[in-house]
Amino acid sequence: MSPRSDLRLPLDVYAESGLVFSVTIGTKPRAPVFADLVFSRECVEALRALADSRGNQVFAYCLMPDHVHLLIGVGAQASLIAFVQAWKSQCYRARRARGHPQTFWQRRFWDHVLRTNEDIRTVALYILCNPVRKGLVDDFRAYPLCGSFVFELGD
Repeated sequence: MSPRSDLRLPLDVYAESGLVFSVTIGTKPRAPVFADLVFSRECVEALRALADSRGNQVFAYCLMPDHVHLLIGVGAQASLIAFVQAWKSQCYRARRARGHPQTFWQRRFWDHVLRTNEDIRTVALYILCNPVRKGLVDDFRAYPLCGSFVFELGD
């Protein structure tokens, strides 16, 4: 069996503008850091600012108590890996400023590049419905830590 690091795609794929990736990032050891709503909202705002500054499209995001789901389009200014690393760093600094200096992110993240036959809206809706599947809310619109910076999520 090959080491987990061998599961990564070639690095240039992560920088290919226009590709869309589904990303899952865990906390260690499944610590519920995103149960802190104020901190979590700060991370969402950092995600928005980073996406705006780097030209990445965030089709969906969902911060669950102990992990995060993102659906991100690669922009021209930063690879997916650089984008995720920058966001994880910003969230860590925000949590450290709140008096929690322990690292909380898992070192790596899981990713899946969407194929041309995969519908971005369908994948986004799947991500947004994570809190529903976990029984946290009856409708994803009632969950304060999921959304999209691209799609209108009204009825």
